[in-house]
Amino acid sequence: MSGRIKVADWLVHGGHQYEFFKLKNLFVCTNPDGTRPNHKSLGRPRNRNVAYVDRRGFLKHNFDIIMVRAGVDYRAYSKLNRSNRIPGIAVMQTHLPYDIPSWTRAVVWNSKVVMDKYKKQFPSKKHFYIPHGFDPLEFDFLNLNRNKRVLSAAALFEQRRKVLGFEEWRWVANELGVCDLLGHGNEGIKECVGSFSLKRLVKTYNQYSLFLNTTTRSAMPRARGEALMCGTPLVTTKNFGIESYLTHRKDCFFADTKEDMLKFCKKLLASEAMREDIGLRGREVAIKFFHTNDYLARWREVFQEVLR
Repeated sequence: MSGRIKVADWLVHGGHQYEFFKLKNLFVCTNPDGTRPNHKSLGRPRNRNVAYVDRRGFLKHNFDIIMVRAGVDYRAYSKLNRSNRIPGIAVMQTHLPYDIPSWTRAVVWNSKVVMDKYKKQFPSKKHFYIPHGFDPLEFDFLNLNRNKRVLSAAALFEQRRKVLGFEEWRWVANELGVCDLLGHGNEGIKECVGSFSLKRLVKTYNQYSLFLNTTTRSAMPRARGEALMCGTPLVTTKNFGIESYLTHRKDCFFADTKEDMLKFCKKLLASEAMREDIGLRGREVAIKFFHTNDYLARWREVFQEVLR
């Protein structure tokens, strides 16, 4: 691994970071609390170019880049970058920006709408828009027999109810009676079916007749892209620029009220032909705009910029 860029990172978003680590640089990764991560907590195959360490092991390294992520204590950064000479890259995957160290050189946003709205808060930084990336060979369209049920995915759904639209989902789920929920931290919700690693996750997306996304303040929820890539027909809230990619009634249904969510779920459940058409068109959109090759190419540009 000699000669590779060495990057300091904190494990905060398993699905996103699995794709991010495909950059093939050398990543040294710890948990925000300083404990050593287990790669299995990503729910993805192991990236062989990532060393998972505790805080003590983290501080032994000399880094070329420091990733800045939401929820990481400022003191963790200062111990790594005492001279403030190592460039930082902040990742904004939230609907509101958070404070970043002065030595951060670039900010990467996964919503162009959020970036355009808030980038003036960081006038001295370089700004990049990079939506989530997915490998269509991993998030595959398996064409399994669909079960005429509705799937949603959210971690800590009830606790994050205002961000993720839990009240709307609860109402629709009660009305339909055929809804299931993926994601950790949902053990108290009767519809929860668990949280799965990649192969089982993809198979699960392919088993459901449609995917319902109710998020209201999540800038670009990753699960929505995963479902699209698997050809699962999508009913989704229309916010944070998703209409730049998807078209209502062509490759998805937009629904911002619980009544519309219910209406379009019923419409899709009633027509297998419509589900197949919407699902295949949605996958085409995902491959065109959210392919991991484009995602990684954009990230390489960011690395080149901050290391100039």
